[in-house]
This record gives sequence, structure tokens and C-alpha cells, in this order.
Amino acid sequence: MLNNGIQIKALLADLVNDSGGATELVSGEGSQITSVEYDSRKVRKGSLFIAVEGLTSDGHRFIGTAIEAGASAVCVARSRAGEFAHLKERGVGLLVSDDSRAALSRLSAAFFGFPSRSMLMVGITGTNGKTSITYMLESIMKRHGFNPGVIGTINYRWGGKFYPAVNTTPESRDLQEILWKMRRDGVDMAIMEISSHALELRRAEDIDLDAAVFTNLTRDHLDFHHDFESYFNAKKKIFGLLEASFKKGRCAVVNADDPYGREIILMRNHYSFPMKTFAIDSDADYMPDPASIDNSIHGLRYTLQRPDPGLAVQLKLLGTFQLYNSLAALAVSHQMGIDYEAIISGLSDLETVPGRFDVLKTGKGFVVIVDYAHTVDALHKLLRSVNELGHRKIITVFGCGGDRDRSKRPLMGKVAEENSDLAIVTSDNPRTEEPARIIQDIVSGLEGSNHEVIPERTEAIARAVSLAGEGDIVVIAGKGHEDYQIIGTEKIHFDDKEVAASCL
Repeated sequence: MLNNGIQIKALLADLVNDSGGATELVSGEGSQITSVEYDSRKVRKGSLFIAVEGLTSDGHRFIGTAIEAGASAVCVARSRAGEFAHLKERGVGLLVSDDSRAALSRLSAAFFGFPSRSMLMVGITGTNGKTSITYMLESIMKRHGFNPGVIGTINYRWGGKFYPAVNTTPESRDLQEILWKMRRDGVDMAIMEISSHALELRRAEDIDLDAAVFTNLTRDHLDFHHDFESYFNAKKKIFGLLEASFKKGRCAVVNADDPYGREIILMRNHYSFPMKTFAIDSDADYMPDPASIDNSIHGLRYTLQRPDPGLAVQLKLLGTFQLYNSLAALAVSHQMGIDYEAIISGLSDLETVPGRFDVLKTGKGFVVIVDYAHTVDALHKLLRSVNELGHRKIITVFGCGGDRDRSKRPLMGKVAEENSDLAIVTSDNPRTEEPARIIQDIVSGLEGSNHEVIPERTEAIARAVSLAGEGDIVVIAGKGHEDYQIIGTEKIHFDDKEVAASCL
């Protein structure tokens, strides 16, 4: 994806020495390694191929393909070392590991020279708010004079270049390559979203963080984690990463209004770094004066009550949930030693976050708001913020993704109906699931009569826009920045904001 002529070489023995016990060398200590790969299709002459035991496939099946492609060494599960002992006779180096994901992470970090150790690193986790906080921190850090890079849901970006985001947090090998390239290009700090998948699958295991942010925890990704406790345990692993970091002056920032944030705060004495809090309704280290909060169609304003009373914050962004995000960005920046002038200016500079309360002014007396909200809590916070704005009626268009947690669908339907004058249920990304079944799950949570069902998303958006009049707000939720729709296994172009504009 990002490869543009990297020329790195390392001795296999040196990589093993730097792997911190994640791997053990069986043979081939003198092998020259030209790349570390987990995808056999990317193997070239001199590659070290790591056989990752994945969720749906086993990398050991592709060892033969990797060797044919020129791999000079392979890393296998210790329990299966006997199957591959013959590789020594073929001149192929052999490593064994008790955890293939840990091996992939550590060997990749070693191969790329542990790039996170030579730049400031901020990691953000939580169900909602991660993307907005990365944009806020990017703006703040630019104001302070840093040259920041960002790894997140919308894209990976630095130095004026943008790359598509395959995952919110890339696989560990790809993540280390991205950080290596950032460092090569003069990036001196990186801001990254760290998803629960990444924490569970050890993708960020060898990132040396300077700071960690926890935003909140609400229902999401239970198709992967299976239960909420497992989801929470995955999120908490970010503090283990921070504890293991080589960096000095580490710090954490946690949302004290979130019940799971409060559980984390109770554990603060288990860590060697300071853990600061932010909140609106609870006592916290960073909190606004409640009387000062002004959320309008023109933006968001407030003044701090703590730690520096009277400090005025003004954002062009809309929505009370952005108040939480800005408090998180302010708190972690301040803890990292950034001056208030840069923090306030950086927050004020930010015009928009793609697909997050993204306002389309129609010139017809009403506005359209496009937002990524695709969880129960995110949709509730979005519509609650919209209801705080001056309006006549709210028309909400939304759906739920296919092949994902079914249990949240009726709950999202209930939230949309209760917080809108009209809720229009439609398709989101049905993937391989039947759209009618997804919609049926949503409708099961609807109790009133203020809803319509229009399966085709373009027609649903057109209907909402046609019904809107002076003073109304149309909310299109679920896809936000995405410029595609996944139907079956095909990804087709679809941009909510673009469709809404064409309907006008």
C-alpha cells in the first residue's frame, strides 16, 4: 500500500535479538532479511515470512508459497516447528514463536528501527470521538510548531499526503512501516486511533506511547468481542501499552463522565504515569463552566472551570459531544506541555471533521447534517445535540450495517424515533446480509407512528430533503465520511453529502 522503494536490510539474528523474547532462532542466523511480511503475496527475495494464525485463515498454509516467492526465513508456531524442520536443509532460516501476532509486531518494529521511539506518540481509544480528537490534536500540534502525522479511520496522512485507511489501526507490520515513513519525512509526532480490534490483536503492541486518551465505552463490535466485558478489557489494554513504553513523561487522560472511564480511574494507582480526567457533569481535572456552554448552529463555545477558570474555548464545530472531544484534546495537549495559546488557536482553526456533524447549508432555509453515528450511543448523542439547536422539526435518515451486531438495531431504531419528528429507516452497508432483514430488526424497536421505511438509500435521502422546510434539520446518520456503500461483496460509490446535495 505504502511501499515506495524502501531499502532496508537486517540480519535475522539481529532481529531475533531485538525481539525481546517474542521469537527464538532455530536456524539461519546469517540470513539477510529484506522485508518482514505476513501476506505471502507480498513476499520477495530475502523476506522473512511470519505465519500468523488468523481469525479465518492460517498463515502456515502459505509457507510453501512464500518460499517459492523467495523468502529467506519463516517464523512458525513453536508447537508446529517439527513440520518445518526440513527447511534448514533448503537453506531457509527458521524462527519459532509462542504467539505469532506478538512475533509479527516485535519483528516488524525491530526491522523498521522502532520508529515510535523517536517521535511523540498519542494513542486514542474508545467507542466514539476518536477521529474528531485526532483532527483537533493535529490542528493544535501544527499551531505549536510540530509536524504531525495521523493514523485513523478516515485516512493516514502526513506532509500534505493522504493514504486510504484500510483499517482504523493498521496491522502491526504496516503500522511500523507507516511510522518509519513518517519519521523519514520529518514527522516529529504521530496521533493515532487505536481500535479495540487492534488492542486485542496486538497491532499496536510495540508502539511507545507518550500519552493515551480514553473517550467512552458504549455498545459496539460485539460481533468480534462477543460480550461487553471482553470489549472493555480490550480497550483497557491501551494503558498497558503506555505502561510498557520507553518514554519519559507519559500521561493518560480519561473521561470521568463515562462509567467505564470511572472504573479505569479507580485503577490509576496501578500505573506509574499520572492519569488526568475530563468531564462535563462530574468533578474532573478538566471541566467547563456549565453556565458558559453555548451550542448553536454557528459553533460551540465555553469557558473552563478547571484547571484554569475563565479560559475561553471557541470551536467552529457543532454538537455537545464535540465539547467532550475538545476537552480530551485540550487536556492531553496541556499534560504534554503544549501552551494554551496553541491549544485554543488550534481548536478554533479547525473548520470541520469529515463526516462528523458535517453541515450542508442548502440555501433553502434548512440544513442537512451528515454524521458517522453508527452506534446507539453515538446516534443518541448526535440527535440530542441536534435537538439543542434552534429548529422546527428534525428528519433523521439512518440504517444499520449488515454482518454486524444485530442486537443494537432495535435500540438504534428506538433512539431515532424518540429524538426525531420523523425517522426514515433505510439501508446502510448491508454487506452480505439481506437488507430487508436488517430493516426488520430496526423496525422491531419502533413503537410510534413517526417513521417511514425506504430501503433504497438515495430515495430515503431524497424523501427527507423533499419534506424539509424553513427551520428544519435533516440528519443523515451512519456513514459520515464514507464515500461508498457495500452491497454483497461489492463496494460502490455512495456519498451521503453528495447525494443530499444532488437532491437539492
